[in-house]
Amino acid sequence: MKEEFKLFVRKKPELIKYVNSGKMTWQKFYEQWNLYGEESSVWDSYKDFKEEKEETFNFNNLINSIKNVDMASVQKGVNSMQKAIELFQGLVTKKTTNLPSYEPRQLFKKFED
Repeated sequence: MKEEFKLFVRKKPELIKYVNSGKMTWQKFYEQWNLYGEESSVWDSYKDFKEEKEETFNFNNLINSIKNVDMASVQKGVNSMQKAIELFQGLVTKKTTNLPSYEPRQLFKKFED
């Protein structure tokens, strides 16, 4: 039965485009094939596959995307980043403040000094 379905798909390569685009699954096609058969008019609706082109940049799409952003989660992320930066700064300043101060010694010291 599977081999017969594979032969059917080879006769109708446009079905592959539907599966690759995510509009259909092989399981659904198999069920239709099993239910209606190869000669059904159901398959006529799959002849003309038109891929949807990606939309060009549209300011309205950008605004809609921004509206869908959860600002609470963004704020939470910013706060956690800020805490991490403060922690890092605290570690760096502790290391630099604990270093002993450097006092250069005289290179040519005289006996009287």
